Amino acid sequence: MGTVFSQKQVSLKPYNTLSVDVTAEYFAYISSADQLGDIVKSGGIDIESLFVLGRGSNTLLTKNYPGLVLLNSIKGIKVINEDENSVTLEIGSGEDWPSFVEYAVSKGWSGLENLAYIPGTVGAAPVQNIGAYGQAFEDIFVDLDAVDLTSGEIIRFTKEESKLGYRTSAFKTDLKDKYFIVVVRVRLSKDPHFDTSYHSRFPNESLSEWLKKNGKPPYTPADVAHAVTGLRKFKLPDPKEVGTCGSFFVNPFVTVDKFHELEKEVNELQHYPVTKMEYDRIDWHNTGQDKIVKIPAGRLLDELGWKGKWIGNVGTHDKQALCVITNKKASGQEVLDYTNKMRESVQKAYGIDLVSEVRIV
Repeated sequence: MGTVFSQKQVSLKPYNTLSVDVTAEYFAYISSADQLGDIVKSGGIDIESLFVLGRGSNTLLTKNYPGLVLLNSIKGIKVINEDENSVTLEIGSGEDWPSFVEYAVSKGWSGLENLAYIPGTVGAAPVQNIGAYGQAFEDIFVDLDAVDLTSGEIIRFTKEESKLGYRTSAFKTDLKDKYFIVVVRVRLSKDPHFDTSYHSRFPNESLSEWLKKNGKPPYTPADVAHAVTGLRKFKLPDPKEVGTCGSFFVNPFVTVDKFHELEKEVNELQHYPVTKMEYDRIDWHNTGQDKIVKIPAGRLLDELGWKGKWIGNVGTHDKQALCVITNKKASGQEVLDYTNKMRESVQKAYGIDLVSEVRIV
């Protein structure tokens, strides 16, 4: 190990947005698929002690990592196919996602404008199947290449093989820790079709209101992306000031009957249609109900008094009860204990098990 990777005992505090200070036993930058493949084939990687890190924006590190951390630094954006209606791009998995969105909308290409200002890398987008304000990564996804961490071979995964679902994919479940995504391909439209329907119980948090601040229709993809960015900055904390992973839990799915039960207890509880989700992956506890809706986890937490709350070095954002923050001095265990208390309170009050959106290591 030491002959291949020059860095040992490296602090990961600069590489995770919660600013948790843990140490990696070994640490290396990966800048190309060939480099990674050569290392694997040389026997330089023990897959059992490996962890792949992008921007660390969706990761909670709870203790020192007794193995190898690979930081994804694979860059590059190129057009591989184009016609009068669409453009297909190939992007290095280590590219910054917000920067890639800015690049795409500056060209007038549509399909990811609602996904602006989501922290992380391009390689993390299919793993998490990121989504926001009515759009999801799966809408533009074509396929990806990944290095098999056992053989070093580069394998192409189709959209179907990647099994994208609600905030999940095969790379988060069946194929977890077995592959390193190196290249992602997406197809964007030259004929914009916007989804600006997102609304909130608070008028100043509706996407249409933020769009009006950008001018009058017809809007461009850049207009929508800028509106989404403004809305996200308004609702979410500044990562320069606090440690954060954004939304810590995924929004739960409930039956319509359960929603009607909850809206008697939770003021102004909204519900949203569940689309593009794979129902067979969800345990409905044999309710026999086939009508499912999605409800905001943040509203449940807000009702229970979590908005703006602090315990020691960990708290919740004062504008969004789903967003856990730190003073950049918290340990990973402190964050985990805090979020477990959030989960326990929702389970006790409403009988709902919140599922972490953040990867806990």
